[in-house]
Amino acid sequence: MKKIIALVLCLMMVLTCAAAMAEAEAEKESLGVLKVIGAFDIKYSPLPNDYKVNVYMQNDMTLIANITTSKAELPQMGLIIAFNDEWADTERLNDVSEEDMEAIKDSFFEEYDEVEFDIKETKSGTKLLIAKIPGGREAYVYTIYKGHELEMEIVPGAEEEALTDADIERVVAFLSDMDFVPVETQAAD
Repeated sequence: MKKIIALVLCLMMVLTCAAAMAEAEAEKESLGVLKVIGAFDIKYSPLPNDYKVNVYMQNDMTLIANITTSKAELPQMGLIIAFNDEWADTERLNDVSEEDMEAIKDSFFEEYDEVEFDIKETKSGTKLLIAKIPGGREAYVYTIYKGHELEMEIVPGAEEEALTDADIERVVAFLSDMDFVPVETQAAD
């Protein structure tokens, strides 16, 4: 009898854990679906601090969104996710050569005279290139995932004089929680 009770309790614990995991996954919202070399539904966790994601352009290869809040002391962000043939065989930014990494960094100098670079990682170990413009008026977080370039521009909120390290960490956390979930598509007849 004790074994049956223990088995029932174990089964209830397993089901409770499975339900909790399913609920946590269900809480993520869809940013949109990109359909290049396989389709991905881009999911993200609910955002803190009254942030809202507004997708204002999307097609099969590109997604452009603003991530904004009404709180003037918090930064505003823009997100671009675009497929790039040059990176079609690249799984993550971690996989690019030093030469390619330098070329990516050099692309920021096309628009700015001075840029400070840093490397951070998401929770899953994906490298993020942080490009800070001196003076703290804007920063970029760049990475590659399965041939897609992801770039987030961060600018200070109306009541901020300059971006802080906490602002950068907020973007790293957002990208850490972002999931590219494969979507099965039917083959065209």
